[in-house]
Order: sequence, then C-alpha cells, then structure tokens
Amino acid sequence: MASTGRISGLLLPLFSLRSKTDFGIGDFGGLDGLFHWMEAARQRLLMLLPLLPTAPGDPSPYSTRSAFGLNALFINLEMLPEFHATGGEAALSAEEKRMLAEARAAPRVRYDLVFRLKGAAFRRAFEHFERTAWPQSPRAQEFMAWRQQQGEWLESYALYTAISQERNHAPWWEWPEPLRNRHPDALGAETARLEREVRYHAWLQWVAEVQWDAVRGLAKARGVLLCGDEPFIIGQDSADVWAHRDVLRRDARLGVPPDAFSATGQDWGLPYFDFEQMEKDDYRWLKSRATKAASYYDLRRVDHAVGYFRQWIRDEKTPTGRFVPDTEEAWKKLGERHFRLLAKDAGIVAEDLGVIPPFVRTILKNLGLPGYRVMRWERDDSIYRNPHQFPPVSLVTTGTHDTEPVAEWWEAATDEERLGTARVYPEFQGVAATKEFSPEVHRAMLASALNSGSDLCVLPWQDVLGTRDRINLPGTMGDANWAYRITQNVEDLLTTAETRSAAERLGLLTASARR
Repeated sequence: MASTGRISGLLLPLFSLRSKTDFGIGDFGGLDGLFHWMEAARQRLLMLLPLLPTAPGDPSPYSTRSAFGLNALFINLEMLPEFHATGGEAALSAEEKRMLAEARAAPRVRYDLVFRLKGAAFRRAFEHFERTAWPQSPRAQEFMAWRQQQGEWLESYALYTAISQERNHAPWWEWPEPLRNRHPDALGAETARLEREVRYHAWLQWVAEVQWDAVRGLAKARGVLLCGDEPFIIGQDSADVWAHRDVLRRDARLGVPPDAFSATGQDWGLPYFDFEQMEKDDYRWLKSRATKAASYYDLRRVDHAVGYFRQWIRDEKTPTGRFVPDTEEAWKKLGERHFRLLAKDAGIVAEDLGVIPPFVRTILKNLGLPGYRVMRWERDDSIYRNPHQFPPVSLVTTGTHDTEPVAEWWEAATDEERLGTARVYPEFQGVAATKEFSPEVHRAMLASALNSGSDLCVLPWQDVLGTRDRINLPGTMGDANWAYRITQNVEDLLTTAETRSAAERLGLLTASARR
C-alpha cells in the first residue's frame, strides 16, 4: 500500500450528517459542508460506514443486500434534476410536508418517515425521467451507457430487487423453484415482465453513483481522502447469495468462536465464503467486489480481517462450531493470499480487532498493511502501551462505531485505568486524571492519538466534540442504533461556536503533531 504520510481524519457515518436540504437522513449533498469544516480543522481523511444497499426497513449499514453499488437513501434530492422538474419540495402534499418537517427536526434518524418520503420522491422523479427523457435524450443515453458498463452485478441486483419487492420481500429461497434456482428461461421471462421495475432500480444506482462521483471531486478539491467500509460478508437474502451460491454458502452459518466475552461464541446467521471454490475461477467474484469498491474510495477498511484467514461456522454436523480450514498453517497461507489480492492496486486498512491469533498482525505487517490500534484496548496485561510507540504502519483511534464515546468510557473507567492512562500517555503530564472528563483530559486524549506513532489517525466525531452519543450498541435492537445525527447543519459548522472552536482546537493539535 502506498504511504499516505502522517494524516488524520474523522469517523462519521453518512447517515449522521444534517443539512438544510436533507430528507431527515444524511446524504451526498451534505458532504461538501463537512469538507469545509475538515479543511479548517486540518483533517484529510473521512472514514464512513458501508454505503451499500441495505435490506428494506433495516437501517444497519452491515445488513446489505448487495456487495456492490450504493444505498439509494443517500441520494440528495436537491441534486436530482427530475425531482426539481416535478416541483421539488413545493410539490409535496401537505402530509408529506408535515412528515418532512418532523424528520428534519428529529434528533435521530426517523427511518419510518425517511423510507416513505424518499421512496415516494424517487418514484415521481423516475416517472418524469421516463416520460420526458426516455429513451432518446442525452441523459437517458448516459444512463443506458453506464448500465451497460456495469454488467452482471447491476442486472442481477436490479432483477433481484424487483422480484423481491413484488413478492413483499419474501426471501429468495421462498420464491418459485425456477426463480429460486435461476433457470435461464425463468430469469429471461421475469426480466421482460418486470422490465420497468428492473430499470427503476438500475436508474437509482446510476443516480447514486453520479452523485457519489461528484462528491469524490469535491473531496479531492478539499484535499480529503475518502475511506469506505467493506463488510466481510453480506446477508443471506441478498442478490449476491442468490446469484453466487457456489462461493457464498448457506449450508452453515458464520460466526465467531467462544472467547473471554462469550462462552459459546456468536452465531451471526450469515453465509460463509467457500474459498476453495473461489480459487477455481481465480477469485472472480471477490476480485470484482474489490475492484468496484476501489473505484469508490481512496482507502478501504476491510472488516473482520481474521475471516480472510479462517472462518468459524456452525452446521448440523458441528452445532457448536468449527474452523475452516482447520490448521494454523492453512490459515496463514490463506490470509496472506487473500490480503495480497485485496490490496492489489488499492489502499486498505485491516480491521484486526477482537480475539485474533498473533500471526494475523505479523502477516499484515509483513505485507505493509495497517491494522487498528484502539487506544483503550492497547495494553500488556493491565499496563497501557504508549501510543508514541505504535508502529507507523497502523491506524490509531480513540474508538470505533461500536464502542462508547471516549468521554463515556473515561467516566465509567476505574481509578486504576484512568491513572494508568495518565502515567503512560506523555500528553497527560500535568493533567489531573479525575473522574470528570474535563476539557484538559479531552485535549490530552485527542493529543495522545494525534501524537502517536501511527501514520493514520481517525477520530470519531463524538470524541472530537467530547459528546456521549452512540452510533451502535452491539447485541441490541432498537431505534437508537444507526440513527445518530449531528446537532448542527453542516452549513453552520464553522459559524456555530461549539463546532468552530472544535475545528480550531483540532487544527492546532494536528499541526503540533505534524500531520
């Protein structure tokens, strides 16, 4: 991986942005305002959560229906010509205007309102596109050319989505046998019968990609690198599992083995990769996914890195679970082969957190690929490690999307943990390690990350501000997960006192750290 030099940036989900033109959820239109703030704060990297299409009604960015493409919820309607042509916001019904005002004012993402509002707006925009542009206009020709370039993934995804929607989102294994097992004649007949609906879902992907390409141009102009998040596996009810059952297997369930956190391990109920089968066609599907992701981002966070070395699966034969493959030597060879493949002509960061064998970090280091250093977890027994001694080829952070913000962690920590941090981190010299997450403690924590030896430093937005809002609480279901929204509109980040002073503070600390 080519060196980025010493840089720092933010972790902030796209859905968390708030802007004057959004429909109750962060979208592509809000990113330029964030880039302005990042430029003032000297931040040059934005790490996002997955932007992939998600399951209907499920807000989790890791509950994906495709390993390719973008989530249409992130389309900015203000940037969509067909939305304006149908009257824009002014043409919304009285009930829709009421819902939109409620969604925009809500402290968290109101997915119940967002799905209804944006779904209806997309339909009206597409109807206008077909009525006025299809098929001879330059815009229609541009869409058709793009669609042809995308090939198999798009056609499979659009057909899968159209069938699923018509069948009230019944999973594909409950479809009639000819469709379930993808008989060519049945697929051809269904494609013809649902032609308009298939075209609609392909059109949404085109709109999303055109807008994302514009975002990439803005990021480049502001000197910001974009880091995507690549889930290890995708949902069972997804276009890819339906189309590629030879390499995405459902005869066992993926999870993680027993560890200090769980005596029985975790059963994720997800498919697993048949890497032996993948090798037979030279990893065609995996390479296609990596190529598409690399076209979207400057850097990719590869989730669950240990899964590319070994997978823990459960089936009827071994209900308590087993590793595939089953020897350490095979794990090492597999992991090295896969990360060479994933990193070819692309920048990646390996998410190597959790209970993993020591050789994983050794192999990643030998390949020159950065892994994670979450400061609160970097200890030798109970002794914290000095961040200044972290290896340059690594990513340091104060927390992840699954952890509590650093302010909450600090105040819930034991006296021993707070004092242990203050003894080891040089930036805490002269700072009282009291239970209160004081401005002095906050500044010292940010400085400790920025001054670390890691070339990459990523700070969650909540930790930059010192707030206590969570993105996700693992192992729970509820409206609070994946619904966090920033308080200010992005257009106001440099005029609101709290966020303007945060930019000034972070900019000074970043300059001092020579990032």
